[in-house]
Amino acid sequence: MIPYLEHPVLAIGSYQLQAFRVLALLAIVVEYAIVVKRAPRHGFRSEDASSLIAWATVLGMISAHVFDVLAYYPEKLRDDPLELFRVWGSLSSWGGMVGGLSGLAFVAWRRGLGATGVLRFIDLAVYALPITLAVGRLGCGLQHDHLGIASTHFLAVSFPTGPRFDLGLLEFFYLIPVSLLFVALGRKPRPPGFFLGLFFAVYGPVRFVLDTLRNEDARYFGWTPAQYLCVVTALAGVALVLWSVRGRREARA
Repeated sequence: MIPYLEHPVLAIGSYQLQAFRVLALLAIVVEYAIVVKRAPRHGFRSEDASSLIAWATVLGMISAHVFDVLAYYPEKLRDDPLELFRVWGSLSSWGGMVGGLSGLAFVAWRRGLGATGVLRFIDLAVYALPITLAVGRLGCGLQHDHLGIASTHFLAVSFPTGPRFDLGLLEFFYLIPVSLLFVALGRKPRPPGFFLGLFFAVYGPVRFVLDTLRNEDARYFGWTPAQYLCVVTALAGVALVLWSVRGRREARA
């Protein structure tokens, strides 16, 4: 089994700097740096890309909290309606991704990019998403904030309280080959919508399986909120990849 590692914390005076916070911030920096650097080769100005990613980050963080409260902790909202506005609180990765990409599409559309331009820029942002998520999930794995069911599987973590899956760590392991795949595919031009569809096509099914290993999340008719999104986005992702590839073939014909 994977040995247990205490969450690294650096004491700076009375302030405790957690590794999770460092990696969460680093994930945002990685997304920003990749998109801004690649923007010119995709026909976007670096300053425009910088602004759009900033909007996506802010809107993604807001939606990550709102979705988390509404879908996973509705009792908190009943007890204190102001919990919905404490965006520095709990976060949901699915809420962040869906909200961030939706917000990005809206802002890009309002700036006149047009349907194709919006899809091309979203593709640019999603190209970096597996790497961004991998950095963030490493932080989750170090913090051990996504514990799964007890298991003696070789991929389980030997916690002091007993071996169990660490779902943040498992997702980190999976995102490494996905990131390498995206880097390899990104060396050549791809049709609009390709990376957006591919990400959800390969991420959704695996995330669905990982959520079956959760033991504390809210469930509705046996599934977590994330699992419903996994099914919808995976099917949409496959359809989008097929559409984008078919469109390129027709354009060449």
